[in-house]
Amino acid sequence: MCSFLNTMNKSLLERLLDFYHISYEDYLNLTKDVDLSNFASGHAFNDIDNCVFLVKNAIAKKEKIIIYGDYDADGVMGTSILVKMFQYLDYQVSYYIPSRYIDGYGLNMKHAKEYVEAGFNLVITVDNGISAFEPIEYLKNNGVKVLVLDHHQVQEKVPNADGICHPTYSKFGEVASSGAFTAFIFSISLLGYPDKYLSTLAAISLISDMMPLLEYNRNLLRAVFKNYQKNEFLPLHLLSDGDKLDENVIGMKIAPRINSVGRLIEDTSINDIVKFFTVDNPEWVLNYYSYIIGVNDSRKELSKETSESLPIMDNPKAIVVSGDYLEGIIGLVANQLMNKYHVPVVVFTNQGDEFKGSARSPEGFDIVNAFNQLSDLLITFGGHALAGGCSIKKENFDLFKERFIDLVSKTPLEYVSHPYIDIAFNELSVENYELIKSFAPFGESFPAPQFKLKRIKVDTLTYSRDQKHILTSIGYSLRLVGFNFAKEEVNKYSYVNLVGSLRKSNYKNMTYLEFMIKEIEEA
Repeated sequence: MCSFLNTMNKSLLERLLDFYHISYEDYLNLTKDVDLSNFASGHAFNDIDNCVFLVKNAIAKKEKIIIYGDYDADGVMGTSILVKMFQYLDYQVSYYIPSRYIDGYGLNMKHAKEYVEAGFNLVITVDNGISAFEPIEYLKNNGVKVLVLDHHQVQEKVPNADGICHPTYSKFGEVASSGAFTAFIFSISLLGYPDKYLSTLAAISLISDMMPLLEYNRNLLRAVFKNYQKNEFLPLHLLSDGDKLDENVIGMKIAPRINSVGRLIEDTSINDIVKFFTVDNPEWVLNYYSYIIGVNDSRKELSKETSESLPIMDNPKAIVVSGDYLEGIIGLVANQLMNKYHVPVVVFTNQGDEFKGSARSPEGFDIVNAFNQLSDLLITFGGHALAGGCSIKKENFDLFKERFIDLVSKTPLEYVSHPYIDIAFNELSVENYELIKSFAPFGESFPAPQFKLKRIKVDTLTYSRDQKHILTSIGYSLRLVGFNFAKEEVNKYSYVNLVGSLRKSNYKNMTYLEFMIKEIEEA
């Protein structure tokens, strides 16, 4: 009790500073005003002048240029940034977004040969290329120049490209960033100014690719969010449903809708999504937006149907399944199963002689560590602790399943406790909500703070009509909200602690401050 009282004697600002392990001076620096002219002060790519000269020289010689991107939101944003950049320069270029199903990831030999035959003089890769050794060597040997704008892991050697812009290889800074961020920084050097629309596309990629929200990444988001105006850019206005742009709108609405096209569309019509972000034709944009929404709805329905159709035994220790699933949804299915059963999951799809898999795990079990221990059965694998991918030979599936489940059984999930900030009811105010928001944007490497309300009397909580969700009003415009916390379960206790976060919500022309419950524990 003493430690709790000592904590509560500190102001909420002091508790927030403790949560992030920063000083008040750090906070002032974290929240100082930034704009597109200074968000990355002191940072530049080592080889940027050479890379810019490469493009300017190609333009001066009226050479044929093609941009080769990627099918995820980062690759689409990066490609769109470059296409729009060339439009500003009134210079015609070609572009290509590869199909996940036809082309796979990254520049390949098939397209390298096509570009040589088509007479292209310069190939610019964005969100890929740093590991495309053979295609780039082929292009170079046939007189085609190559510029690589990428952010993926650098191997011991790099391709023999004419220019490389890469956040870590080109020593932009110590914080990893996205492919589209790299393209945006390049556009500043080529155009001579930071363009607002291009900066907004780059901001989307930072959230979609889960880049650490530190230093220049964070500053770019803050500058974009501060200056973004509703209705300013039609594609973004549509994808955000007209909401104010922030990290939640990007993460929950914009990025999934962009990614859905690359997940479901199996042919090269995926390239129309770049047109959506770069064409000056409102009617076409509106029509294609309807198409995106339809594809995204199909994505949600297909992944839900697939996950619900799988025969899963009661209380599984782990889940490993295979079938003829669409490759673009296996990660979503794995994630849905993991959230439902709270165990590690690997979902494989049939690809000829191989199975390609996507894995997800709750906190406490390391996917990549598991892959390392099963590497004798894997053709390829990668990822991080909670999400990864791998491929195996078909004949190894049963053995992989047996050994993976056995490994999970011998490695019980470790409970991971998350830090939180004690807060009292009288501190749940609009003023304190604004204080918390001053620390935003929240995301990778800079999580949103979680708060704990202690010793709440259970019989004071009220519920939805079906008794499955907590909906408790506290005063005129403040309420506790907790989804899927059934009354019969919560009523096992007399007092509980509520862990959650604050948000603003609009309902029937009323603005509410809500404490969104994420965890309930006995007090």
